[in-house]
Amino acid sequence: MKKIVCIIIILISSTITYAENGVYFVDADSLLNNSEYGKKIVNKLKNINSKNISDLEKDEKELKKIEDEINKIKNIITEEELNKKISDLKEKIIIYRKKKDTKFKEYDDYKNKELNEFFAKITPFIEKFMEINSIQIILEKKNIFIANSKYDKTDLLIQFLNKNIKDD
Repeated sequence: MKKIVCIIIILISSTITYAENGVYFVDADSLLNNSEYGKKIVNKLKNINSKNISDLEKDEKELKKIEDEINKIKNIITEEELNKKISDLKEKIIIYRKKKDTKFKEYDDYKNKELNEFFAKITPFIEKFMEINSIQIILEKKNIFIANSKYDKTDLLIQFLNKNIKDD
């Protein structure tokens, strides 16, 4: 029984020692939002998204204007003319929805491509950072239930990336 307890204590203490020698975590969102290279990507994505939203809002206003015009004249025009205007509006709404879906899909595809490129570009630098700092494992902060903040290397890694990544 004493041997089993000794073995368990040795295993636990070696695990704790291993954790202190090379297992750390970083916040990937912070890397993206606070590194110089990541900020450029985030700003580019925000600009594209803002432009898309602006375009869609302009189209929505136009559709709303058409709808208001129909409501104003619905008692004045014939039923046939009213039905034609409503039908035209429905077609424009369908076109708008397709445009909206397309813009969102294109944006999501572009965003995913940019994020994949970001992480592909920073990976060799993270590996170099790990080598320099004798880090065995870096975990993503989101996947950690609880940890001591002394194992957070996010700020140091951001500084390292800012010094070493030269944006093309």
